[in-house]
Amino acid sequence: MADFDDAFDDAFDFDDADAPFEFRDVGDFDEPEAAGAGEDATSRTARMLVEGETGVAFDALVLFAEPLFELYGLDVADAFALKADPAAADSEVLAVLETARLLWAFFSLPPSERAHRRNALAAQLVGPHPSEEEWLDIEGLLDTMAPYWQAMLPEEVRRAEQTAFPCLGFDALLAHPAFRLDGEHSPKTYGPDALSEIEARALFAQPLLDDPDTLADADAFERAMDRANAYWALAQTPAAEREAALREAAERLANGSGDRKALEAEARRMVERFHTLFPEHARAA
Repeated sequence: MADFDDAFDDAFDFDDADAPFEFRDVGDFDEPEAAGAGEDATSRTARMLVEGETGVAFDALVLFAEPLFELYGLDVADAFALKADPAAADSEVLAVLETARLLWAFFSLPPSERAHRRNALAAQLVGPHPSEEEWLDIEGLLDTMAPYWQAMLPEEVRRAEQTAFPCLGFDALLAHPAFRLDGEHSPKTYGPDALSEIEARALFAQPLLDDPDTLADADAFERAMDRANAYWALAQTPAAEREAALREAAERLANGSGDRKALEAEARRMVERFHTLFPEHARAA
C-alpha cells in the first residue's frame, strides 16, 4: 500500500511511531490545468474530494478512511471540516483522504487484477522503486484497510459512488491530474504493440505459468505470480543496484528452502526477457 497525494507543500513526517511510511511529496505530482485561478494545488485537491469529483461521495470516503486517521493519530473531524472550507485543508488530513480514495479504487479491482497493479499502487505511495521495508509497510497498510472494505455492503458502495461525476477506476484515477505522477501525461504502454501494463505483465510472466500443473494448483500459481512480480520490479531497477536487489529478491523468494541459486538464475533470465520484450523501459543506470 503506496502510495497518492497531490496535496503537500513539502514532505511531512507523522508523529505516530506506528505510521508505516511517509507519503510522496506534492512536488512529485503535476496539476497545472486543474487548479483554478488563485487556487493552489492543496485547495484544488481538497475541493475535488469534497465535491466528489472522482466519483465517491465525500462522507463515505471519510468513513472509509477512519482506520487511516487512527493509524496516523489524526482527528477525523478535521476531514469533515473541509466541507465548510476546503481552502483550509491540512496537508496530513488531505494525504490520508487521497490515500483512502486510491485504496478505494484498488480494492474495487477484481482480486485477480490487484496483484498486477501493486507496483502502480506502490509508486503512488512511496515512489517507483520501493525498498523491501517499504513493500512490507505497504502490505501492512493493505492488511489494515482490507477488512474495512470487505465489511462494506455492495449497496453501500453503490450509493457512495452515485455522485454527479463518473466513478473513476484505478487506472483512470491515476490518470487524473490530481493523482498523476509528474511527467506522466498518458497511460504507460509496453512494446511495439503498445500493450497495457496488465497485458505486458501477462506476456512477461508466461514462462513461469506455462506448466499446466502450476495453473491447476492455486498455491503454485500464487508462488509463480509472486516471482513474476518480483522479477518485473527487478528488471526496472537501475543496473547499478540490480545485482544486490536480485540476491535479496532470490533470498526472500527462497524463504529458507535452499533453492536460492536456482531462483537467482531464473531472475536473470526473466530480467533479460523483460529487456528483450520492452527495451524502452529498461533502466540502464
